[in-house]
Amino acid sequence: MRQNNLKTLAFFARTLSEKGLVVGSEGNFSVRTKYGFWITPSGRLKQGLSERDFVFVGWDKSFINGRPSSEWGMHFLIYKKNPQANSVIHTHPLYTLRLFSTDFDFNEFSLKEAEILLKNIAKVPFLPPGSQELWERVGEASLTSKVIFLQGHGLVTWGETIEEAVSLTEILEKLSKFELLKNTR
Repeated sequence: MRQNNLKTLAFFARTLSEKGLVVGSEGNFSVRTKYGFWITPSGRLKQGLSERDFVFVGWDKSFINGRPSSEWGMHFLIYKKNPQANSVIHTHPLYTLRLFSTDFDFNEFSLKEAEILLKNIAKVPFLPPGSQELWERVGEASLTSKVIFLQGHGLVTWGETIEEAVSLTEILEKLSKFELLKNTR
């Protein structure tokens, strides 16, 4: 089971990198286990990761197999607050970031799939990346939404499966791109 989940996580890290949802070493991805979670290592390019590269973070906050992403605490709190969460994805999607920098009302997407798939998008004001305050605010926001926008920073999604968390990220990016392109003439 561990190898399969890590292989899937490595696959999606490469996929999201190829789609431009993360660039270079930014972003982080994790998957829950009984005793903690596996997360992307700090400072590594996502497109080259294999299942051997992930770092284990125990529920006691111990690390095995290297140094985890600087945002490991954000993942930790989402898992602790949401027993149904089995994967957390943190990306920096260009179109979503751009759309959020406007006055767009995220309850007003033109495409109706947003009403079904993205019922509630939580927003967290800008806080320093890797800070305890950011981790706590994201943890709290995760109680009411699986899609959390970090102002001036990025996007966090969580799901009961890796596929659900990735899908929420990709769908929001597509909807954001549509809104931005719709308004260009």
